[in-house]
Amino acid sequence: MQKEERDRILLEKEQTEKQQTEKQQTEKQSKKKTQRIKELDSFKGFLIFIVVFGHFLLPLKESPYPLFSRSFYLIYSFHMPAFVFLSGYFGYSGWKKRGTNFRSLLSYVFLYLFMQGMLHICDIFFYGSTRIFPDFWHASSTPWYILALIFWNLALLPAELFLRRREGKEITAYLLFLILLSVPLSFLEVGRTLKDFLALDRSLSFAPFYYLGFLAKCYGFSFQKIYKLPATLGLLFSLSLFGFLPQLLPYTRVFYGTWGYRIEREAILPFFKTYPIVLRIAYIPFALCIAYFFFFLLRFLLEKGGGQRFSGAFPYGNREKPKKIESFLQKTGEYTLPIFVFHRPFRDAFFACGADRYFLEGGLSLWIVVLFYLFLIGFSLVLMKLLGRKALDAFCRFRLPEKRP
Repeated sequence: MQKEERDRILLEKEQTEKQQTEKQQTEKQSKKKTQRIKELDSFKGFLIFIVVFGHFLLPLKESPYPLFSRSFYLIYSFHMPAFVFLSGYFGYSGWKKRGTNFRSLLSYVFLYLFMQGMLHICDIFFYGSTRIFPDFWHASSTPWYILALIFWNLALLPAELFLRRREGKEITAYLLFLILLSVPLSFLEVGRTLKDFLALDRSLSFAPFYYLGFLAKCYGFSFQKIYKLPATLGLLFSLSLFGFLPQLLPYTRVFYGTWGYRIEREAILPFFKTYPIVLRIAYIPFALCIAYFFFFLLRFLLEKGGGQRFSGAFPYGNREKPKKIESFLQKTGEYTLPIFVFHRPFRDAFFACGADRYFLEGGLSLWIVVLFYLFLIGFSLVLMKLLGRKALDAFCRFRLPEKRP
């Protein structure tokens, strides 16, 4: 009897401990979720949508139909600066506490190699490449961003070694130094030789956005507040680009983050040919203001769309639709990495059938163009739904997915 009583007590104790452990894990996960900023998750979901959609528009940018070309250049004017800025904004807190996470950098190296290999297979099947082995030394397509993240984080190592604090005037001075250094370095003549070697061109060109994200977080910039000036400027910049694209087209080379010599050889004004660095500097506030305008617009539509004031715009529709859209964007915004990594093969396979040829030749009616445009939007959303998953995110980070309690 005593043994049975003792076994019963031990069993109850084990069950109690298990329940407490499960409760702690649940509270930890709940706390982690509450720490996320829903506005930013929604915006990240929107950004990854325009990344995917923009890549579908890329083969159509020379189309005679303005809907494709103007949408493409508007997207490319801000989508990567916004993503890079947010990467710095989110990365600062972890770097401030723990410094450079070499495990994450190593996972980026593996991810870069994986992406280069995957896209090389796409080149063989869809573009007729005869190269046997992938070129890991040159990156001008999607994997450049992963490589740039490695370089941007490695550039912070001197601050960890020689600065006593990772906040305040010292780190501000160092980040400003990196920003001011990266701009002229992107115009070095050696770029003519290096070209896309290790994506150094884009790493230098987009570095200011990453470190500005660091500074924004360091000084308490909040996305839960609305700043009218950058939103207004972003609206004006967007309308100007969309309305006057033919005149501004030579200046859009700066959107791609290329070496300076590629900007200089465009048909730009003599002043900018002499001082092309001005375009690189001006592009920083230009891109960030456009990005902030779309953040403001998205937040307005989602907040007002769920309320009584704006829901009247959908008298015959489902008034809960804005909430569903917000939930979808938040979920995909939480798992942007696998969408970014895996969407390109779908794009390449789709256009391998030659669908873009009909829209490059012209002669189609407007309604066919609009339907195809809407189809590309829908296809992009389907890919987001398909690829924005926790298990794929864990795979891209080379981690085992967390088990649910």
